[in-house]
Amino acid sequence: MMNKALDNAAVFVTTYIIFMLPTYFLPYLRTSSSALYGLEEAGANVFNFAFFIHLASMIVLCWICLVRGAIVGKNWLFILPMVAFAFEFISKLSVIPYIPSMYHVLAIVVGATSANVLASDKLSS
Repeated sequence: MMNKALDNAAVFVTTYIIFMLPTYFLPYLRTSSSALYGLEEAGANVFNFAFFIHLASMIVLCWICLVRGAIVGKNWLFILPMVAFAFEFISKLSVIPYIPSMYHVLAIVVGATSANVLASDKLSS
């Protein structure tokens, strides 16, 4: 059912933004790896509920782009939120600002502006 819903570009953009928003607010609760300065904090952060929400949001964004990429014929689309995922959770990369935001915007633009492969196949038949 969700796969058919992501066929619509507006639904894709709305769903992506809904799951992207927690990735901007949850780091203030020290959920990203840049907040992990020592092993004792890393151990404490693993049991942080906000960390799991942050992680789940990023995984859902990858899944949304995987499904949308299959619909629009761009199977590589899921790589864009995967790069944002890496820049969110890898401690050396997470100190570089704006990279996850740029990849999120790129995923939204490419996913929303791409024509559906199935719809274009129906038109040409």
